Amino acid sequence: MLACATMLAGPNSASVAYPNDDTLYSTAFLDLRAGPQLLLRVPSMSGRYADFRLLDMYTNTIADVGVLTDGGRGGTYAFVGPGWHGIIPKGAVRIDVPTPDAWLLGRTQVKGPADLLAAVELEAQYSLTALSGHGSGTTGGPSTLACPAPGLPSSTSLGFLGDLEKDMAADPPTAADGPVVQAMAAAGIGPGRTPGATSSSNAAGYLKALRLGASLLARAAGEGSTTIWTGYTRGAVAGSYGTDYLERARLAEETLGTQVPTQAVYFSASRARSGTTTTALAGTRSYDIRFPAGDLPPHGSYGFWSITLYNAAGSLWPTRSTATQSETKHPASYEVPTAHSPSSCRPAIPVRRT
Repeated sequence: MLACATMLAGPNSASVAYPNDDTLYSTAFLDLRAGPQLLLRVPSMSGRYADFRLLDMYTNTIADVGVLTDGGRGGTYAFVGPGWHGIIPKGAVRIDVPTPDAWLLGRTQVKGPADLLAAVELEAQYSLTALSGHGSGTTGGPSTLACPAPGLPSSTSLGFLGDLEKDMAADPPTAADGPVVQAMAAAGIGPGRTPGATSSSNAAGYLKALRLGASLLARAAGEGSTTIWTGYTRGAVAGSYGTDYLERARLAEETLGTQVPTQAVYFSASRARSGTTTTALAGTRSYDIRFPAGDLPPHGSYGFWSITLYNAAGSLWPTRSTATQSETKHPASYEVPTAHSPSSCRPAIPVRRT
């Protein structure tokens, strides 16, 4: 089932990390074991950013389907699980997914309050249909996806290793992960093993390793950005990680489902500069964000840029918190009001695919 939001995200939204109030979100979790699932229709469109991103269960972006990839022509797409053999309908584009479970996450641009109804009407033209019986052979154990999601054990507990074993059996790692999978197996971790058993003689060693992993992740969180311009940092290249497990874990913890740079580039700021001094952004002060004439962020004919304000927890402010290119002429200046000044500012700039 494809669930499409009909209202923009607000301060209490929790469906994605660091939500925006520029796009409506669509989401579905796919179990491809019974056969391909088809995104039956992405209609043709123009002048509006829209994208459906398909992620495997290791949060790698497998494909993007939308205006930046098809030029707004729309189309039909078949998502096929590993090991599947069969025939997809004529005219459909086959997309192979390396894990039997997958996450489909869509975004449809809304150009202000008056445009919301038009965006919702466009969403009504999206459809996702299962094609059971059109083939067979998908690999992987029973899915561990559940709705509502169960409570997760701490990542520094033995229960985490038990869940990891089940998830690896349901959605096996790829061949590229072979060396790490073998090393884990040698330590008694992985499918068919019970590292989470309380009677395990290796419990102390497992717990020590889990604490070490948490400390490595905490250290990486402070080193993952590269300074691009004064006061702003550009987020790491994200969305497809290969065997960079530390970077994948860092992004999964902070912003699960981060877009690839061909779809969006993010900059953020948590400090403001005045002369040679920088201070942390605070709710007791006001700030100006200025763009010189002719130097607004590039975005192409289907993209957009925006400035979004979040609190320290990554939630939107309780007042309208976004300024976009549709509301401004060159040059542009935005004032962040005192009562709602941000702990962070994150311009989101979807860009044309090159």
